[in-house]
Amino acid sequence: MIWLTLVSLLCSVLAATILVPVVRFLARRVGMVDAPDEERKLHREPIALCGGVAVFGSLLVGFVCTVLYDRSFGDFALGYVSARWYGLVLAAFAILVVGLIDDAWVMRGRQKLLLQILIISALVGSGTVVEKIGLMGFEIYLGSLAFPVTVLWLLVAVNALNLIDGADGVATTAGCFISLGLAVLSWEYGTPLGCIFAFCLAGSLIGFLFFNKPPATIFLGDAGSMVIGLLVGVLSVWGSVKGSTLLASAPVAILAVPLFDSAAAIARRWLTGRSIYATDRAHLHHLLQKKYGHFGMLFIVAGLCSLTTVLAIASARYAMPWLALLGVVLAGTFLVVTRSFGHAECQLLMMKASHMTRSFFITPRQSSLEKNHRCLPLQGSGDWNLIWEPLVDFAQIHDLAKISIDLNLSWLHEGYHASWSDVRMPDRDKQLQIKWPIVITVGSKQMTVNIGTLHVVASVASPRIHEQIADLSLRLMDLEPQIQLIIAELERQHATPADVRVSGVVPAPRYAGAERRAEPAPLLSSRH
Repeated sequence: MIWLTLVSLLCSVLAATILVPVVRFLARRVGMVDAPDEERKLHREPIALCGGVAVFGSLLVGFVCTVLYDRSFGDFALGYVSARWYGLVLAAFAILVVGLIDDAWVMRGRQKLLLQILIISALVGSGTVVEKIGLMGFEIYLGSLAFPVTVLWLLVAVNALNLIDGADGVATTAGCFISLGLAVLSWEYGTPLGCIFAFCLAGSLIGFLFFNKPPATIFLGDAGSMVIGLLVGVLSVWGSVKGSTLLASAPVAILAVPLFDSAAAIARRWLTGRSIYATDRAHLHHLLQKKYGHFGMLFIVAGLCSLTTVLAIASARYAMPWLALLGVVLAGTFLVVTRSFGHAECQLLMMKASHMTRSFFITPRQSSLEKNHRCLPLQGSGDWNLIWEPLVDFAQIHDLAKISIDLNLSWLHEGYHASWSDVRMPDRDKQLQIKWPIVITVGSKQMTVNIGTLHVVASVASPRIHEQIADLSLRLMDLEPQIQLIIAELERQHATPADVRVSGVVPAPRYAGAERRAEPAPLLSSRH
C-alpha cells in the first residue's frame, strides 16, 4: 500500500507540473483571466484562470495510473472501481463546468447555488448519503433527514473552499492538508481506494501550488475551488467508515479552517443586515494577509490545518473523539485571541445575545425609555463615529424607533456597523422602514460604488413622520463632505510607494466631491 501511495503522489504531481503551464497558456489565449479591480481583488495584473481544469485533469491521470499500476504490478489491493466513483467524477465534472461558466461570465449567486444543489442532489441520490452522525462517541440516526443533511453538508464543503480562495495559494494550501488528512483517515478506516484518490488530489494540488504560490501566475477559479470542495466533502463521508454511513468528528475537524471562514462570513452578513451574497475583504485570507503578509498568511493557514488534521487523525487512531474537538477549539481560539480573524464576528454575536437576553428581563417602563446602542468597527481605522454620532442625535431628537448604518469599503479594508434602537420596537404593521444605499462616485470614469446602507425605522403614528424623513435626507447631505474627507484620508494611508513614484506626489483621492463642491458626488441613491 505504501508503494501505491508513492505512485499516486508522484504521478499526480508530475501530471500537474505538465498540465498547469498548458492550461495557463490556453486560458490566456482565450481571455479566461481574472482582471484586477479597485474594490475587492488583491492582484494588480490579469491572472489566468482555469487552474481547476489542470487540478482535476492531473487528479484523474494520477488515479488512473495508480489503479493500472496496482492491477499490473501490485496485488490488486485497490479492488474494482465501483459505480459510485464514476458518479463522483461526473458530478465533479459538472461542478467544474458550472465554475468555468461563472469564471467566464459571472453568474448570480442564486443561479450558481441552484446548479450546485441540482448536481449534489443527483450525486446524493445515487447513494452517497449520511445515514447517521457520529460526534464525540454518540450516534444520531437521521432517518428521513438523511438526504437534505447530506446535500447541506456537501453544499457547505463546496462553498467553504470557494470562499477561502481569495489570495495566492490559500485554497491550494488548505486543500493539500485536508486531502492528506482525509487520505490518512481513509487508510485508517480501511477504504484503500478513497485513500489513493485523496493522495492523488493532494499530489495534484502540490503540483499546482508551484504555480499558485505568491506571486501566482494562475488561479484555481471558482471551477477549481468548487471541485476541490465537492471532492473533500464526499471523501469526508466515504472515508468515515465503510459504506459511507457516518459523518464523524474527525473528517469535520479536518475541514475546520475553511468552515471557520464560511461561518464567520455568514454571521457577519446576517448580523449586519447584508445580503448573504455580498462581497467584502473581511475573509480569513484578507485579514491574515494584511496582518502577516503573503507568506505569513500561508504559514498560518498551513499551521492551523496541520493542527486540526493531526489531532483529527489521532482522535480516529486512538478512538478519542475529543481530540478532534480540541484541535478545532485551539485553532479558533488562536485566531480570535490574536485578533487575526473572527474577533469582530464574536463581538457582533455577543452584542446580539446581550440585547436579546436583556429584553427578557427589562420592565415595560424601562423598555419605553432605554435604548439598545452598539457601535463596532469591523475592519480598518476610519473614524466613522464622526458620521454616526450626528445620526444618533437626529434619531433621539425626532424619536425614531431605529437607525443603523453598515459600511463596507472593501478596497480600503474598511468595515463599520452601528445601530441605535428602542428596546421594544413598534409592531411590524405599524413601522415605516426605509433603506438608503450610500453611493459614491469613483475614478475618472465616474463609476458609482455602493459603500453601505442606512436603515431607518419609525412608527407610522409619529407626528410629521414624512417631514422627519426629509430632514434626515438634508442631514445626510450635510455629512457628505465629512464622508469624502474620511475616504480621502484613508486613500492617502493606503497609497503605496509605487503609486507615489508614478505620480511624483501623494495620490489624490479617487473620489470626486471632497474638494470640488461644484459637482458633488451623490451620497444617497434615489432608490428607497
